[in-house]
Amino acid sequence: MYFWGESLNNSWHVATILRYVLNLNMTFLVNSAAHIWGYKPYDKNIKPVQNLTVSLVVFGEGFHNYHHVFPWDYRTSELGNGPLNLTAKFIDFFAWIGWAYDLKTAPEDLIESRASRTGDGTNLWGWGDEDQSTEEKANAKILYSRNYGN
Repeated sequence: MYFWGESLNNSWHVATILRYVLNLNMTFLVNSAAHIWGYKPYDKNIKPVQNLTVSLVVFGEGFHNYHHVFPWDYRTSELGNGPLNLTAKFIDFFAWIGWAYDLKTAPEDLIESRASRTGDGTNLWGWGDEDQSTEEKANAKILYSRNYGN
């Protein structure tokens, strides 16, 4: 307020309310567009889709078909740690400093095998879900593992 000569009212609405509304709209964009327009390379029987436009706008969160097929993969997309996947870069930073660990990721052969057998209709919700096959669990890579002797 002091340095820009803004009123308290204007400062509050721009710094707080506008930011909140924009964040909500980006969330709604992901939850709408990433379930409507796009393609379904991993499971054609579920609503979530891959939407590059949404991913560009919200820094990688538009790869919803992958996310719903592999919800336990921290990368949120098959792009690994590419430039569109800021979520993975953010989590990798915290793994690097030791605040995140046991990061699970689907290896490429598992991704390819799942893509080749699309149409099974399963919608996994997370690591250890009852629909997750033992093959998927066995083939998952766990990065920055913190083993407590188990």
